[in-house]
Amino acid sequence: MTTHQRLRVVGVDSPPAHRLPSPRAPSDGDLGSRIRWKTSDAVVVEVTGEIDLCTVPRLAAVLDEHLRARPGVLRIDLGKVWFLGAAGIRVLLRARRHAESAGVHLVVDPGGSRAAVRALELFDRL
Repeated sequence: MTTHQRLRVVGVDSPPAHRLPSPRAPSDGDLGSRIRWKTSDAVVVEVTGEIDLCTVPRLAAVLDEHLRARPGVLRIDLGKVWFLGAAGIRVLLRARRHAESAGVHLVVDPGGSRAAVRALELFDRL
């Protein structure tokens, strides 16, 4: 007799079934980026949506493309980001290292995004 059957025999309700949440499937609509300003000396990239494990490859590709062009300033505007996870912070740290080695001044602007402000408080401590 199993424990579950024993509990039923004694009259105790069976334990509640706990289910894990289903994993979120990657979505093409979770991250957006557009060039808001571009000159030979400066580029402003506006990022929108969620920056998480599913979307960081796209963000990394965009940042790498602009860093290869070696503008004087690369500004990343996160004002319309509603989630910035650890994977996103790693991409920003990587971009900072690449910018320093390329001689590009990198500015990460959280704008009015509460998620970005909170995450960048940790970013500044690293």
